[in-house]
Amino acid sequence: MSEDALEAAQREYESAQEALRAARRKLAASVLDAYANGEPVGRIAERTGQSTTSVWNTLAVHGITPRNRINGST
Repeated sequence: MSEDALEAAQREYESAQEALRAARRKLAASVLDAYANGEPVGRIAERTGQSTTSVWNTLAVHGITPRNRINGST
């Protein structure tokens, strides 16, 4: 592999990492929005292909736990 190819691969890798970070931020915002609009955690998990634990973890990062639910969501 030439040095140009190696540097190009590194740039592609860094771009992919940034795209993944952006996608994670968008997913977290969408989870928060769905929950704030009353969608149950189980349904959010179903729609996103995540476990309910992952959804609760996303919510917990933003200070939302099962004990301080908003809008009566479960």
